[in-house]
Amino acid sequence: MSEPARLIVIGELARRTGLASSALRYYERVGLLSPAGRAGGRRHYGASSAERVALIRLCQDAGFTLREIRTLVAAGTRRGRRWTQLVEAKLRELETLIAQAERAKALIQHALACPHRNLFACSNFRTALKEHLGPPGPRSSEAAREKGFARVKPVHTASDE
Repeated sequence: MSEPARLIVIGELARRTGLASSALRYYERVGLLSPAGRAGGRRHYGASSAERVALIRLCQDAGFTLREIRTLVAAGTRRGRRWTQLVEAKLRELETLIAQAERAKALIQHALACPHRNLFACSNFRTALKEHLGPPGPRSSEAAREKGFARVKPVHTASDE
């Protein structure tokens, strides 16, 4: 006869996962975590609950919202169409964020190397400012997203002065 699964109380799950009990209760409210049962008014969780919380946090670290995580978990398998669509959309979102971060990095590196005392005197920054402002309204096209600081030169040459 196998040994029954050991249940843990919410405080122990909180200790094991490094989360506050209130965060675990919130995960329950949004449908990401379920206690195995209650005894004496206290929530009890199965041993796999710590891994479930780790999965939730891993997904959050990857940029997924709790709603998206619930959808991923509900899909049940990574071979499902909905799972694939959600993951591919997140990948595109992350690629956009990475591109924005790379442009920001180039701008900051340029600011550190720029010989102008006032950045507004720098032709590279003036160009970047104009492109960033662009026409009024939302910038939704791919070309508009590529603007910003993508053209900022990392350092000045003598001809830039």
